Amino acid sequence: MSKKAYISFLLLFCASIQINAQQNTTMFFMQDMPQVNIVNPAVAIKCNWYVGLPLLGSTHVNQFSSGFATTDILQPGDGNELFIMPDEAISKMNNLEVLAAELHVNLLSFGYKYKQHYFTFTVNEKMNTYNIYPKNLLLLAKDGNSQFEGKNVEMDGLRINGNHYREYALGWAKKVNKDFDFGIRGKLLFGKSNAYMKPATTNIYTQANTFALDFTNSATGNISAPITITEDDDGKVKDINLDDNIDWMNYALNRENIGVGIDLGFVYKIDELTTISGSLLDIGFINWKTNPYNLVSNGNIALDGIGDDFNDQDNNEALDSIAEFFKPEVLQNGYKSKLTPILYLGVSREINKKINVGVLYHTEIYINRLHSSLTFSANAKLLRNLSTSASYSLQNNTYNNLGLGIGWQLGLFHLHAISDNVPAFFALDAARNINLRFGISFIGCPRNAKSKNGAYSCPGDPYNAIHYSSPRKKNRKHK
Repeated sequence: MSKKAYISFLLLFCASIQINAQQNTTMFFMQDMPQVNIVNPAVAIKCNWYVGLPLLGSTHVNQFSSGFATTDILQPGDGNELFIMPDEAISKMNNLEVLAAELHVNLLSFGYKYKQHYFTFTVNEKMNTYNIYPKNLLLLAKDGNSQFEGKNVEMDGLRINGNHYREYALGWAKKVNKDFDFGIRGKLLFGKSNAYMKPATTNIYTQANTFALDFTNSATGNISAPITITEDDDGKVKDINLDDNIDWMNYALNRENIGVGIDLGFVYKIDELTTISGSLLDIGFINWKTNPYNLVSNGNIALDGIGDDFNDQDNNEALDSIAEFFKPEVLQNGYKSKLTPILYLGVSREINKKINVGVLYHTEIYINRLHSSLTFSANAKLLRNLSTSASYSLQNNTYNNLGLGIGWQLGLFHLHAISDNVPAFFALDAARNINLRFGISFIGCPRNAKSKNGAYSCPGDPYNAIHYSSPRKKNRKHK
């Protein structure tokens, strides 16, 4: 396949993806970033070494809602009142929507380059949550089941997932030849707390005229956290309470919940101006053994309907009956939870010695569903110590995601701040995607150092760097 065909295929592939995911994707082309290796383990910075300041090396915060923003649900009244008016928001939802958030704090990080090898070591505290909910569940809660008269309605896919763990990561990258770089990172994980629910299977059939319903449900959830779940006489959940007098030091140092992970990355130069690269991150799992609870709910129940012909008391009684019938059984067995895999694939093109442009496809995989974004970026090395980036992202079915990034070296200090949706900070209640990455590092660069690695990192990545500062060859011969 020709070089042009490679690029055309990649762009067509990216353009065909459904755009509905979150993630900071602005800084992928910014050069000289010490955090270059976080998203693509194949890419090394041009400097000899870097050390991230403890707790300040790099912090990433992100909030994402695929279904609605706060202003879509809450509408102002005549005075200062706010009214819950979800009709319009629900009407625009897909069958399944995602509500997610994350906080990643770098506790320790350093990197060192030796000849054609680049070694990294990081310690990160990671807290993630992603929750999937079906649109039909909201419709049922809002208007009852009369709207589903004579219909069989599926509400499969409901899922709750929250994770807190510490990550120890050791990475190695190597320049295999002048056109190809490869990187791998192994990770040892220690879980602190977790809520992990397998996708639920729920089905409701509403009888015509009577609105009587036949409700079937199958759901399994797992929890490992400093909580106590008490059971009733039937072995089902009675109460869930946070433990009193939690020893937070023991919680933070807990090493019983062990997991592993791996990241892979590559960079391939098609020619001296064009590079294709990608990475596959967070392939792994955690075994949970500390205070585990397994909650299992299965069964079928037939009830009078929840509809417009019923008053509030009837509706509440029906809902109470459903909740009581499907109250989960409690078990206490260890379990395993998977990480959320992340894929990056992109292409970049150098315009001149100081500017390059690129396009990046990014996706996160929740329960075998792709949640993706597409980012176009322009990146410039305006001054010797200043890198900048501007981006435009199609994500979360929104088209106003304008990103900015800056990397600034002041002697040994290197500062970075990046967001792929800057307008969101001026209207937080109307934003469906909010993210920011920032940090301070020490960086060891020889004076007037020039890149030894001409490879470009994947375009559009929030934490990566691109080495387009290597001198161009005279009388360049294109392949």
